[in-house]
Amino acid sequence: MASPAAPLRTLLPAVCRSPHKPPTPVHRVERRSKRRSLACSSCQQKKVKCSGPPPCGACAATNSECCFEPLTDKRRKLTRKAAEKDMESYRHVSMYLISILRSGKEDDVNNLVKVVQKASSLDSALGDLQSLISREKS
Repeated sequence: MASPAAPLRTLLPAVCRSPHKPPTPVHRVERRSKRRSLACSSCQQKKVKCSGPPPCGACAATNSECCFEPLTDKRRKLTRKAAEKDMESYRHVSMYLISILRSGKEDDVNNLVKVVQKASSLDSALGDLQSLISREKS
């Protein structure tokens, strides 16, 4: 069943380019149309393709308001900056809470618990804590 091994074929050396003429790269200048990474709120709601700058084609055709909300686009720098600001705020509140709890002063801990329990929601509790922190800093 063993078949005789076929002889290997000989390879030619690579073609040498002249040292005086390096290959010239082809430069193509392609003009791309500037695309929006976010559809207007009307096109998002209707789930149709948005053509871009306000008023977009779909909004112009239906005579509806063409409104772009940059904070809803998660790829933009503005959204990232807002998220970083929120994270920094949460970090400050967390550090404040930890420092109060570590100090072990019962009055401070009780005041903190009262502030959190008085709040109607988690977001309002966070806001109350942030205002408490800013009052103590000043």
